[in-house]
Amino acid sequence: MSDALLYQLERFFNPQDSYCLLYLGAGLLFALAIALWRRRNRRTIHPRLILHLLGTGRLWLHRSTLLDAKLLFLHGMLLMTGYTMLVAGSEIWHAGIASGLGHFSPPVFAMPRWIAGSLTTVLQMLFLDLGYWALHFAFHRIPALWEVHKVHHSAEVLTPLTGWRMHPIEFVAFINLSGFAMGAVHGVMGALFGASAAPFELLHINVLLLLFLTTYFHLRHSGVWIAATGWLGRVIHSPAHHQIHHSTDPRHFDRNLGYGLSLFDWMFGTLYIPERHGRVNLGVPEDAPHTGVLDTLIRPLRNAVRVLDKPLLTPPAAHRLADTQ
Repeated sequence: MSDALLYQLERFFNPQDSYCLLYLGAGLLFALAIALWRRRNRRTIHPRLILHLLGTGRLWLHRSTLLDAKLLFLHGMLLMTGYTMLVAGSEIWHAGIASGLGHFSPPVFAMPRWIAGSLTTVLQMLFLDLGYWALHFAFHRIPALWEVHKVHHSAEVLTPLTGWRMHPIEFVAFINLSGFAMGAVHGVMGALFGASAAPFELLHINVLLLLFLTTYFHLRHSGVWIAATGWLGRVIHSPAHHQIHHSTDPRHFDRNLGYGLSLFDWMFGTLYIPERHGRVNLGVPEDAPHTGVLDTLIRPLRNAVRVLDKPLLTPPAAHRLADTQ
């Protein structure tokens, strides 16, 4: 228990954790750089700009933000206790798949380190985003899973803490997906090309994933509207893409399901490219706000049981539109 409590503090200084202060600070600097670039023709920069990016006390003391903080703490405790039996990391998947493929003695092709390593690095991110899109699609289109995923969409305001606003079922599903995606690609590429296929890493993190963490990862759950438009909006899942995903506007339901990329949203018809300037209303109008941690844990399970008789894959947003009528 003491280790679990200490982990709550250590995670902010651990570069293996996405909530390391390094990434939170880098995200703020990235937002500031974008804001300064937008104001490049102005002679002066208003000092309130940084305060705007940081958010007001009203935002951080909002009931939704306070619940996010409690869920952040809950998941942190479970990561050190109960989740350890349910989560398989990338190293486990890498070792298992490499060992399994080794029984078939696949040929190992000679390839320069920079080519093989670059391929693995890029494929890891593509496979991660494809898997994220597919699982996210399932959580939106399968009614019982939507009741679980609704916890995340019930956020009334967005801050970086909202990334941890998930039911344990969803949290375990997505963290296993991440480990499988990164480990499986490394295992397959290693079996084909040997040690030269190891991904390029910094701080033991895929360099492309690290780039994502240090730029717009935390801005997806924020009030900072940074929109990738045009052809770039078909490739990059910008903060505005994800804020649209949280919108209460029926036009935005079940849209922008990607992680760091919008490629698979574009390919599978779930992309909604944001405007350069915009703002959305947040929440789940068809359900009352959660009142606390226990309500967040129990209500989704109760609602999921009630919708088990619904079709397995409902048409896009049909379950939400039906509840609002």
